[in-house]
Amino acid sequence: MIRTDDSLATALLVSRLAGDGHDTLKASEYWSLSVPPGDLLGRSTEELVDIGFDDGMAERIAKLLDRSVALAFELDRYSEAGIATVTVHDEGYPIRLRERLGDRAPALLHVSGDVGLLSEAGVGVVGSRGVTEEGAALASATAEWATSLGYPVVSGGARGVDQLAMGAAHQMGGRVVGILAGSLVSDIGKAETRRALLEGNMALATPYSPEAPFSPGTAMGRNKLIYSLSTLTVVVASDHGTGGTWFGAVEALRRGFGRVAVWRGSGEGPGNAHLARMGARSIESIDSLDELLGEPDEPVVAPPEPTQEALFTG
Repeated sequence: MIRTDDSLATALLVSRLAGDGHDTLKASEYWSLSVPPGDLLGRSTEELVDIGFDDGMAERIAKLLDRSVALAFELDRYSEAGIATVTVHDEGYPIRLRERLGDRAPALLHVSGDVGLLSEAGVGVVGSRGVTEEGAALASATAEWATSLGYPVVSGGARGVDQLAMGAAHQMGGRVVGILAGSLVSDIGKAETRRALLEGNMALATPYSPEAPFSPGTAMGRNKLIYSLSTLTVVVASDHGTGGTWFGAVEALRRGFGRVAVWRGSGEGPGNAHLARMGARSIESIDSLDELLGEPDEPVVAPPEPTQEALFTG
């Protein structure tokens, strides 16, 4: 999907493909560029300095832009495997990411399946891997409810709540968006995943290299995308003070990545009550989700926790 100079330059500046030794731009660095990225193509280090970059950044950008042949080879290789590369300058990039995440939004995604699904506000379903039987039933019921209303189900593909929700939606013939923190190549190699992709009801995406392994860091990056792509994200079960589900929900609440609802009832995790106190909307039945969907799609930012100083003053 790399079609324009801006798109090509973006891929060269932020993609970790075509060699691990390149110091690619972080999201905040990319979004702070003072000129369109396409205007940087073909410029020497000296010319980059002349238009306002310091010596270090100019040299860094020049090196990144000087790998177009190697990057094109890698992108073609993944394209042949069914993985498209979408930058913020390409049709199909979900603008909700930029709107919700600001300068934390990834400028590039690798996607397999129906890219258009990423731009449809879905219902996120997240939760711990070690979910109880009651929590598992709720994860499936939430996904079935979202599917019945025509919403894509957005989740992370991890064992437990994520896979249960995505599987329930798929079984109903619904649409599924999986934001991955591990290898996209490995996932699309699974027979069941390939069938869903061929049916056109699934999109799998990652802001990381298509073969990047799972890590706590990639999991946190994945979580913020789930919240920002969803009109509402339901936390089925969360630990308290630990785990990706907990930290992802806390970050979403504090930074306003998306609307967060949390299950209160049989099957909830020890962190659910704490998330509710932080501002997540409590739900005690699937029916109450209808009311939440009718509300404006505007995240509510949780107030910051008081500092030690604030606790003993005023």
